Amino acid sequence: MATRDVVTAYYEAYNSEDPHQLAAVLHEDVVLHSAAGTQHGLSAYLDTYRAMTSTFVDRMTPEEIEVDGDTATATIVNTLTARADVKDFMGMSLDEGQAMTLNLRGRYTVDGDRIREINLELL
Repeated sequence: MATRDVVTAYYEAYNSEDPHQLAAVLHEDVVLHSAAGTQHGLSAYLDTYRAMTSTFVDRMTPEEIEVDGDTATATIVNTLTARADVKDFMGMSLDEGQAMTLNLRGRYTVDGDRIREINLELL
């Protein structure tokens, strides 16, 4: 599967809120680097995903994806809508139904038909 196709499948799976669908596009040894730190392994990634999707309706929309070999870099609009009141998320509180938008850059390293490494940074 081409790098762009794997990354596109990742966003579709992420937005589905189905951890099984998401796991199908992630390498067992996936590494996630984000503002929350570095996480190693599929289980740790999915734990974070479940926590995010239980707290927020979490939608990542890639605005642009550039591919160079097995690496893709995407500009992402991440919209988070609180499912209930959130006391503290990134230093902010949100009321139920309130949304926040994050502009991110994601860099994805693909190994075969799965993502092995993800680097997310705020723009």
